Amino acid sequence: MYRVNEIFYTLQGEGAHSGIPAVFVRFSGCNLRCPWCDTDFADHTDMTAEQIVAEAQALYDIPNERRKMLVLTGGEPGLQVDKPLLDALHAAGFYICIETNGTRPLPEGIDWITCSPKVERLDTRLSHSGEVPTKLALKRVNEVKVVYTGEYDPEIWREQLQAEHWLLQPLRFTGEWLMQSGIDEWQDDRNDNLDDTVRYILTHPFWRLSVQLHKIVGLR
Repeated sequence: MYRVNEIFYTLQGEGAHSGIPAVFVRFSGCNLRCPWCDTDFADHTDMTAEQIVAEAQALYDIPNERRKMLVLTGGEPGLQVDKPLLDALHAAGFYICIETNGTRPLPEGIDWITCSPKVERLDTRLSHSGEVPTKLALKRVNEVKVVYTGEYDPEIWREQLQAEHWLLQPLRFTGEWLMQSGIDEWQDDRNDNLDDTVRYILTHPFWRLSVQLHKIVGLR
């Protein structure tokens, strides 16, 4: 059984697959607590792999579609995703993506891995910034997506990960800030963190800008 918070169909709103239709399977539970997280993943329904597949197929009911994208997200999906679930989804014709913090090993067979690594805040003098990178269980992924706060240098992740796509996401464009501040305040104050993020990318062109388009245009 898997603890599932929700399953829904919408457009991918961020990252390299931004704008592509996908079924999202959101798992309950996470091993980290990020202050900007926009997900209430405490509630859940226990579901079997067959039930997850059936609901995903009902949502993505498009005849002759050859590549049906499905995103495993959370919470932290790496706490629950296993090979039987991946096999069942592949058998149903889904292209499987996962959005993970990278702190848990993943089973083989995932088609696209997006890693959003985090830092841990410390009450110690071991780190000048008071933060250190979490220890990652992954070495190679397809995409790295980092929320840029300006509190530390994202280059620390290039020492731990190999990836084809490196994305920086301004904190001001994350769902938590929009929900707390409202779209009017976002329009007035959007340049604060966005400008900092753009300036960073201009001096570190290895990175690309990513924003949560689904929040900006009002999609789920």
